[in-house]
Amino acid sequence: MNYPCLKINLFKLENNCKIINDRCARSGISVVGVSKCVLGDIRIAEVFLKTGIGIIGDSRLKNLEKLRVYFGKKQPLILLRTPMISEIRKMVKICNISANTQIETVREISRACSYINSKHKIVVMVETDDTREGILPQGVLPFCRQIRDNYKNIEIWGIGTNARCISQKKPTADSINILINLKKEIMDKLSINIPVVSGGNSSVWELIEKNKMPEGVNQVRIGEAILLGHETSNYNLICGTHNDVFTLEAEIIEVKKKNSHICKLILALGVQDVSCDNIICNFPGLKLISQSSDHTVMTAETGKENKLDLNVGDVLQFRINYFGLLSCMTSPFIEKKYTEE
Repeated sequence: MNYPCLKINLFKLENNCKIINDRCARSGISVVGVSKCVLGDIRIAEVFLKTGIGIIGDSRLKNLEKLRVYFGKKQPLILLRTPMISEIRKMVKICNISANTQIETVREISRACSYINSKHKIVVMVETDDTREGILPQGVLPFCRQIRDNYKNIEIWGIGTNARCISQKKPTADSINILINLKKEIMDKLSINIPVVSGGNSSVWELIEKNKMPEGVNQVRIGEAILLGHETSNYNLICGTHNDVFTLEAEIIEVKKKNSHICKLILALGVQDVSCDNIICNFPGLKLISQSSDHTVMTAETGKENKLDLNVGDVLQFRINYFGLLSCMTSPFIEKKYTEE
């Protein structure tokens, strides 16, 4: 085994996928499995599809390109971040669907599609709870009218919103109802039937679980809840899921006694791998102290209550949060090991 190492338990991941997908299905909601935190990982995406999640979403075109090559032309893929103008010609060949907020971008997508004689589906993102991306509700109807009248290569396939990505404001049924009302208005005034209402991300789990999701929402985009087993409004564990699908392991390279009760440990793990702010050590007596680009410093209490016997070459395990997982999956210096136990 090479260290640092991220162990990925595919059995536990499959369990999480099944619980979340099955619960959403009971409410008539389909799940887009979001792979952006795991670098578009093929093994993880395979588990998504195996458990009935039909669409994979990502914010990075390179991740989606990898998924397209592996899964072939028929697999629905959605670009979750508004496309950059510079990537559009490539994007329309890779993605079936993309989220959009800018008419200039939609114009370029339509133009790129005309070159290859194809159509492209878009999800119009609406600003409701978050401060990230989205058109203000009053701007959605003019936006859709302009697309209908000018860009024949574009299908307005969905309308969606975000919450808890930037803002700390939690999603509410009232804010999500904005989408339902907008869909009706677009149908009544523009005669555009929008099949998909994408009601949010892992932060809306509580609304789904309590049957408070507004009727008409038929899609959610879920990453963190599947990968880490918690929703993202209150960060509560979702019943039946595992929060240890991913375990980070790092090797001790130095042990020095500071006094009779405390040892200093140095791990071969640094900021270039993952910030210590995003990893959690639950082992009694061990504390994360500081970090450099290549080293992580910990202390170990070695008194009677904490009989630690740690040596150079020993391996410590850590849990990780969402941004810790993002860093670990992105770092080429962290080995990934898949298990199915």
